[in-house]
Amino acid sequence: MRLTKKWWFVIVVVPVIGLCVKAGFWQLDRAEQKEQLIERLTVGESRLSTPSDLLMVDPERATYRVTLPITIDRDSLFYLDNRIQDRVAGYEVFAEASTRDGGLRLLVNLGWVPASPKRDRLPAIDVPDQFQLDALWVPVTESYLMSDAFAETVDGRSRVQSLRGVATDGVLPGVFLASGLLTRDALGPKPRLGPETHYGYAVQWFLLSMVLAGLSAYVFRRGLSHG
Repeated sequence: MRLTKKWWFVIVVVPVIGLCVKAGFWQLDRAEQKEQLIERLTVGESRLSTPSDLLMVDPERATYRVTLPITIDRDSLFYLDNRIQDRVAGYEVFAEASTRDGGLRLLVNLGWVPASPKRDRLPAIDVPDQFQLDALWVPVTESYLMSDAFAETVDGRSRVQSLRGVATDGVLPGVFLASGLLTRDALGPKPRLGPETHYGYAVQWFLLSMVLAGLSAYVFRRGLSHG
């Protein structure tokens, strides 16, 4: 009976050890992806100041600093939910905009505002219809696309959980992170969990696999000695 229990234990634990090791390597892979993303978002910026410059934006390159006059389409304004800054829940506020000549449409992140105490209220914002945009262009990354949009109307305005499928028709690729318009500038698509967090998780998974492997070896040897 003891020998049977030993084998059942080994049969159950060995696949769990394999899953722990696999999870550890997955976390290492995620850490590497985050490091690449951070590097991509912080590499030197090219400056763009005319609508024709915007047509040269390459989504696969680093960031761009953009300065040009734009007009906001207030009917397109929406709030991206669950954006945290300094442990405070809030929204990143987006709107479509057009260059002053009307030739190009942009997706502008106007900035970050703290959430209202009640979910049935959205914080009010005050930005002019026309202004000189000073923004950082960044690609739309996983941080903005982690779920479906689940759009809902609150206070006559739109609240979404993701940019997936939102404001894409006829809009230039990427997001323009505006500076100095709202309570705070948006953090943009920087990862919520840094590479160090994933490295920490990887260490935990590998340690758990080692503990289970040691326990399996102990049970196996103890079963043989009492077999």
